[in-house]
Amino acid sequence: MPQQASSKGGRKRTRTGCQRCRVRKIKCDESKPVCRQCQAKGFKCQPLSTLKWEDEYNSRGLAFGRSGVWSKGPLAARSPDFTGVGLKDTLWCDFPPIHAYSFVKTTFGRQVNEDLALIPVASTDPKAWHLPLDSQSGHHDQARVEFVDSDDVLEPNALISMHLGHLRKEQASTTMNISPPPSFLSLDVLQSTLLTYYIQKLCPLTVPSPLSKSPFATLILPFSISKSSAVLNSILALAASHRARQDATFKPTALKLSGNVLRYLSRRMGTTDTNQIALDPETLVITMMLCLMGIIRDCDERWVVHLKGARDLIRLRRQALLSAVPQSQSSLELVGFSEKFFAYQDIIGRTACGEEPIFDGDFWVAHGTSNNTDAWLGCSPELVSILCEITELSRQRSRDPAVATSDHFLSQAFSLENRLGRLEQRVLDSEDDILQTTAELKRLSAVLYLDCAIRGAQPRSLRVNTAVTQILRLVFVLLERDVTAGLAWSTFVAAVELDPLEDLVWTTETKTSTVPPYGRNFVLFALNKMAGSSVSNISQTRSVIEKVWQSRDMDVLPDGGHGRNDWEQHVAPFCHGLSLG
Repeated sequence: MPQQASSKGGRKRTRTGCQRCRVRKIKCDESKPVCRQCQAKGFKCQPLSTLKWEDEYNSRGLAFGRSGVWSKGPLAARSPDFTGVGLKDTLWCDFPPIHAYSFVKTTFGRQVNEDLALIPVASTDPKAWHLPLDSQSGHHDQARVEFVDSDDVLEPNALISMHLGHLRKEQASTTMNISPPPSFLSLDVLQSTLLTYYIQKLCPLTVPSPLSKSPFATLILPFSISKSSAVLNSILALAASHRARQDATFKPTALKLSGNVLRYLSRRMGTTDTNQIALDPETLVITMMLCLMGIIRDCDERWVVHLKGARDLIRLRRQALLSAVPQSQSSLELVGFSEKFFAYQDIIGRTACGEEPIFDGDFWVAHGTSNNTDAWLGCSPELVSILCEITELSRQRSRDPAVATSDHFLSQAFSLENRLGRLEQRVLDSEDDILQTTAELKRLSAVLYLDCAIRGAQPRSLRVNTAVTQILRLVFVLLERDVTAGLAWSTFVAAVELDPLEDLVWTTETKTSTVPPYGRNFVLFALNKMAGSSVSNISQTRSVIEKVWQSRDMDVLPDGGHGRNDWEQHVAPFCHGLSLG
């Protein structure tokens, strides 16, 4: 019986397989990475996928893929994709540039509530501070630092013992073998590098104007060279701490030198007479450098502990001066700057959090009458004195919201507003326009702070939007001239008052695409530019700003009928331990 021919219609051709088997028209088993046919013949097994370019097919008159015709005839002309609109008539939208600093870390839900639960409300009066989570060990430091009320009169040894205890605790955390403080005549290569960094890099960052002299160069540096190797060692530690923010290889050096300073100060406080310690300018200067190191490294509650220690030292000094011999003019200038540093750090930080003052307002009562612009403050002492009164008025309001409607409160607020409006800050050098701009920037920031913290102004109000626009424009002007000193507080005040529902267009005149015209993006741009060239802790400032933005976007802090204004509700709870000086 003849064999029936097989039907060709039942055979199926596969569309898969390697390119070599397809060309040879043989069955490919599609083994990976090499099929059996190519392996047996020693060929290079290539996948079937190939790149095809439409322009190349069009130039050859062939159809590209499934488009066009299936025949081998000429390719029909394609209709234009756009009809009636030429390229000249097309309107293209600008795509904003995206930078690394533009990304904001946002946490939702449970983490937000946990963060808020750990932050004390501005109206509370705690008697102890919990030190934060240690970044390296991951454990909470259970030590507590007790407050000393400003009205209490303590024995000198009791005042010193609190600061001494914290110094010993910090010293215990530094396990390195620390060498004695170096002298000026025997500096090694590393120490000479750090001293040069302090003189050429750090000192210019402490004053906004290049025409101004920094007290860290004119007062502290000569004192360290001529009278105190311990202060010189603290200068090197500060330089290493600041440089370690950009170069991690300096972290061990910063820890070693700062531990050396802590050990020296701890040993001296434990062995030297209390009055002698209080009268020696070296103690205040070292405490000031430790305070700056804490701000540069972590900017948490630990730098505030040094601030409290300085307060106790200043109290003891004033008591000891009643029976001591008069000191030299250079010592008085050094102590005067140290007191101004601590008092300013206290008041500028409390503008954000509204907490209890560490330093009494008597310093600014005595020194806050001059309207001459101070080169280090970046404004006049009178403006800082007004800020001190605004902060105290805001603290009264947060403790008792009902007081905001009293005649005395309204009269004080009106008086402060008039003083800010009439304030003229004089600059002795008429050619120093940078210092003039910085002083005006801080005055405008103080006006905005008064409106929000005292008047209860909202970010959506026209008055606030106008003030924020003026502040951001002056910040841009100073950044264009490479000025970063003294901008942290003004940038912070403007940033936390941006309207979350409508992104503020602070300018339409910037000709460069690297400067964002919108409020939040510009704040991130400004903070990024300040981060590498500022003595302030810009990363911590940005972190707080992001939390305030998140709070406004999500409205996680409803008023609940407690009478808190916008500043107390959205800003103050996140600013505990923040330094803006």
